Amino acid sequence: MTLVLSIAATGCIAEMTVEEVAKHTQEKYETVHDFKATRITTTNVQGAEVTDEIEISIKKPNKFMSEDKKRGVITVSNDEVMWVYDIKKGEATRTPLEGSGDLLDYDRFIKELLVDTNATLLGEEKLSDMFCYVIEETPKKDTYMTGQKIWIDKKYWLPVRIETDFESFNSSVEYTNISFNTGISDDEFEFSPPAGVKIIEPETKLPNNVSMEDAQNNVNFTIMTPSYTAGYEFNGATVSKSEYVESISLVYMKGRERMTITQTALQEKHLLPNAECVSIGETEGELVYILGNKLLRFDSNDKEIVITGTMNKEEFIKIAESMN
Repeated sequence: MTLVLSIAATGCIAEMTVEEVAKHTQEKYETVHDFKATRITTTNVQGAEVTDEIEISIKKPNKFMSEDKKRGVITVSNDEVMWVYDIKKGEATRTPLEGSGDLLDYDRFIKELLVDTNATLLGEEKLSDMFCYVIEETPKKDTYMTGQKIWIDKKYWLPVRIETDFESFNSSVEYTNISFNTGISDDEFEFSPPAGVKIIEPETKLPNNVSMEDAQNNVNFTIMTPSYTAGYEFNGATVSKSEYVESISLVYMKGRERMTITQTALQEKHLLPNAECVSIGETEGELVYILGNKLLRFDSNDKEIVITGTMNKEEFIKIAESMN
């Protein structure tokens, strides 16, 4: 009996390929409407390990709620307004939104896995109470990321754990207590500040979707625009000002896909966690992968530039290099 089971198990692994695992994951993704889980992020830098645990709820395409009990921070977004409530400080920051795209887009993450890396199906492994396919991948080109392992749950077809090795540190993201399609109410993504909480509302100088000319007339720095946009068309700009910072966000659209370029006067900042170091002409930038979406940050002409979108890495860099 043991021999038969062993042969059967081996046969299942041999018959399944990385491409088939990816296909099942993408098919399952189309049936997902809402998602709840505990997200555990662990970063190890030279032996020093930091772990964060956050409860998250997502309702497609763009409603989001998270609770970081360790730091006492709750984030709630209904796609029109995002609240960040700092319980310890007794402050709640309210930020208007223009739409944030699909926040659960691991479908794109899986598609890019097959394009940007050499992926190998290592076999099957039990992770907590989940039976998973384990995929190992290495970049096709030299990058700051040296390797990655992904555990895809056979029940939900979700990447439930991702381990990433970088040149100087490594990190992991794991999802536990997972539930799909429980019918999360829209009320969960609404927030009312408790009595006595200080409301912080960044001053918005201009309404959304103004022209480039109007935006330039309302900032104290020269707006940089890309000469190459990967087929995205300019859709409007927003100028934001607060007591401490002034910034401009340029929105570009290609069908339903969105690219945003935000520019802010240089100020003190910290390294982005899990970022890949990339070259942009003669300067260096940080590229972060977030389940199908990417964020590229770099400095140019006394400004910090942040590009967000779903393009591939090469397109991100090409866009950044064209911003003269």
